[in-house]
This record gives sequence, C-alpha cells and structure tokens, in this order.
Amino acid sequence: MHAAVLREFGSAPRYDQFDDPIPRDGEALITVLAASLKQIDKGMASGKHYASYRELPVVCGVDGVGRVETGERVFFGGCRKPFGAMAEKTVAPRAFCFPVPDSLDDATAAALPNPALSSWLPLKWRAQLKPGESVLVLGATGAAGKLAVQIAKLLGAGRVIAAGRNPQQLEAAKSLGADVTIQIDEPGKQLVEAFAAVAKDGIDIVLDYLWGAPTEALLAALTGPDLMAEPHTTRLIEIGSMAGPTISLPGAVLRSSGLEIYGAGGGSAPKQAIFEALPQVFEHAARGALNLETKKVPLAEVETEWNRKEDGRVVFIP
Repeated sequence: MHAAVLREFGSAPRYDQFDDPIPRDGEALITVLAASLKQIDKGMASGKHYASYRELPVVCGVDGVGRVETGERVFFGGCRKPFGAMAEKTVAPRAFCFPVPDSLDDATAAALPNPALSSWLPLKWRAQLKPGESVLVLGATGAAGKLAVQIAKLLGAGRVIAAGRNPQQLEAAKSLGADVTIQIDEPGKQLVEAFAAVAKDGIDIVLDYLWGAPTEALLAALTGPDLMAEPHTTRLIEIGSMAGPTISLPGAVLRSSGLEIYGAGGGSAPKQAIFEALPQVFEHAARGALNLETKKVPLAEVETEWNRKEDGRVVFIP
C-alpha cells in the first residue's frame, strides 16, 4: 500500500510503499478516507516529542477517518505502530473506533477531534468550567485556538478573551464568540498592561497553546495584587508550546496570586473522558455549532505539504 513513511527523524515523511497491515485480535482493519496533519504528528516525526516513535520506519498520523470491514464509517485513533493514519489502510483497536455522523464530511470528521478535544477536555475535565466563568485563550488564531473560543462559549463560559498575533484571525474570533481580543505581538510592557486590563474583572481559566514569552507577560499581569483585594483563582492549563518550550516562573507569581497551573495532553486525561467527549463533539459539529476550516490534499503530496503553514487544517486524502 501507499503511505506517508518516515525514515529519518527531523525530515518530512515521503509518499512510499509500506507493508499492508494485518489486524490482530481486538483490532479493526481500516480503509482510510482522510487523516489530518496536526502539531503532534510533526512533533513525533521530529524525534523530540515525548511521544516520538521509538523505531523507524513508521507510517505517520495518529488518527483519521475510515471504513471498517463492515463498511461503517468511523473516526479512529491508537494505530498500532509501525502503522499510522496517513496511509491507504491501517489497524487500530476497535475500542478506539467511533461512529461518525452522516452529515459530517470526511475531512471535517478527521480534522475536528484533535483540536476540539485539546480545549474540551481541559475545560470539562481539568478546569471543570462553571457556567458564567471567564476563559482566556492564549493562541486563539490557530485552528485549535479558534475551536477553543467556540467550545468555551458552547460549554457555558460567560466571557471569552481571545489572544493571538494574526489581526485578521483575531477579528474573525469575534464572530466565533470572543468578547475581547488581545494582540500579543505588542511590546512587552504594553502586552502586560493589556492582560492586566482584562484581569481586573478576573480570569478564571486560561487555555494556553503558546507558553514562552506571552505566558510570562500574562503571569506578570497577574502578579502583585493589592493585599486588601479579594484573591481570585486562575486555573492555567498548559496545552501547547508554540511560542517557546519553557517559561521563567518567579516565585512572586505564586505567592501573590491565586494561580494554579495544570497540563493537558495525550497522557493527562482518562480514556473514559475522551470516550464521553468525542460523540458530543461530533454531535455539535453535525448541527453546525463547531466550525473548522480544512484543506484537502492528496496524500501523494505529503512531503511538500508537511511544513507549509495554513490557516486551516490540512487533511490528507489517500
């Protein structure tokens, strides 16, 4: 079969021949219809991600949409290595195959779960969002960030603050539910002041796709409240590190604020939370409550598309 085959860490996979998968007990043989390109796919292929492959060659792609032997169309994940989703066929545990609503096209169904769950699980499971609470999305102009704005409103947030670099996408975030926007490429002091202005009314939850300097500016804005002021708890959920892998965290930030820091990733949520969330995400998308831009690309073009920047989510079609 043809697949996106990775033979060297740090390089793009190539469209190449790979052995056909043979399912084992408890696995489904899947004819792949679509597989999206995500940051985790690139991170694993770099060899630097905590979940990077142990051995090469492998087929890239952690999840996708396809048809099982019975003909049912499913979203699948957890492919058994060395097989992956970016291929004509793959194998995955039957327990990780979820029915896809008929009204959702293959590309949307393949692209939606990863970025949607990146905010749905932190809000519902990690931060336990309460109706009316305020949510700041750091990195609100990417595919996952724009979905996070929509999902925060959908799950009952009272005020959603969208922070990002792209002014056009920030403007678009308003139509997706953002009440306030912040341009994060301003000079350091101005950015701290912008965060401080929105923090006056309290920020309950931060969904942080950026880390690095923007997060440091936010922490500076949260530092040093009036001792007579009522303390306000802010739950910061670290989801991604698009702006930098580390931050400087002065002790004063923790001593002078109600900051709580958590992480959200593939190993931080129980499987049951994922199993409960996925059908709900698909249901909301099927009725038009969640929107995600996709760009369909033939899998044969995987090498040239791998590192190209897109506003939407690239979806490979075998």
